[in-house]
Amino acid sequence: MSMRGISGQRKQLVYTRNFTNRVIHWTTFFSVITLMVTGFYIGEPTAVYGYGEAYKEFSMAYIRLIHFLAAMVLDITLMVWVYLAFFSRFDKYWRRMIPSLHTIKEAWMVLKTYFTFKKPPFFIHFDPLDGLLFFLLLLLMVVQMLTGFHMYVQALPPDYWWAKLIHLCTDWLVPLFGSSQNVRMFHHIVQWVMLAGIICHVYLQVAKTVIWRDGHIGQMVGGYKYRDVK
Repeated sequence: MSMRGISGQRKQLVYTRNFTNRVIHWTTFFSVITLMVTGFYIGEPTAVYGYGEAYKEFSMAYIRLIHFLAAMVLDITLMVWVYLAFFSRFDKYWRRMIPSLHTIKEAWMVLKTYFTFKKPPFFIHFDPLDGLLFFLLLLLMVVQMLTGFHMYVQALPPDYWWAKLIHLCTDWLVPLFGSSQNVRMFHHIVQWVMLAGIICHVYLQVAKTVIWRDGHIGQMVGGYKYRDVK
């Protein structure tokens, strides 16, 4: 590995993200952003108006189609993400995502570095704090998938096989939340929680890149980041 001087320290270039991992990251990112933008319109359709005669306009239909396609892309990406977490030949990272006493302790250690500016140990794939945040994000995306399909199935013929399957997987949400309207409301609330989480994630990655100059953002493009060498 090549070494170069950055910020008064010698750095070693380390391969941390393979091509598949980078594709999954950006596919997840753009599909989630697409879902948020289209979801905002579906929840507040008066935010954007069509033009001309109403029977010639299909704004909601087009937005719902884009929303559905982005959801399918995200669902498939999540399945691949979970599979690779356990069976990847490059890095089986599930242990750093599942909450445990060890990962929580290490995550707390990393969190303290954001307040003390003391650099944490080098982690090849992602640190334990990011791992726990990713685990939470994964749970939120699963919640969005279930609640989203519950709302989607309402417009399908009840005798359609696809509708029967969705009803089987999501009808339990109604007694859990009290009504279909509450399921819809929870779906919208989680969207804003995820948006706040994305903002925090991007901010932390930028902060780590600027403060420690280890290429945390660049690794999601080229696959490499820097490690300090004494």
